[in-house]
Amino acid sequence: MDMPSREMPVELSKDHLELLSALNGQDVKYLVIGGYAVGVHSEPRATKDLDVFIRQDEQNSEAVFRALASFGAPLAGLTAADFNDGKSFFQMGQPPHRADVLQAISGVEFDECYERRVYAVVNGSLTVPVISAVDLVKNKRTVGRLRDLADVEDILEAQQALKKEQ
Repeated sequence: MDMPSREMPVELSKDHLELLSALNGQDVKYLVIGGYAVGVHSEPRATKDLDVFIRQDEQNSEAVFRALASFGAPLAGLTAADFNDGKSFFQMGQPPHRADVLQAISGVEFDECYERRVYAVVNGSLTVPVISAVDLVKNKRTVGRLRDLADVEDILEAQQALKKEQ
């Protein structure tokens, strides 16, 4: 499902941009989630990391491993299978340049989210898949932390404003 692209309202760091480029280069099935996705669907906010939600299957886990290797991620002791066990997550770097690669997130399933994805253009040059507003709200409501619930309010307000403009 191809959707029109929107600009990601904040500049990503060189490392984050290179990581997303590596994922695209290996045809990884992934979605940008978390704070950067909130910025796509409402107002940008500070975030300490780039969160990436990946599809769990053998082919995708191999592509993720290749992408991370080409990016230069610290993969000692890991194999492609570690990105397909349904529970592990991979974290690298330090805030605000940290990146988290997640196989599962609360309240939503990857394939359903991927069907409803939207696209954002990052730093004016790279197009990346982003979790939809509907799925992001569902995830954040399920997590239920104060920051997540505030994000839900911001996203819903922005969606209402968009509807009024149309």
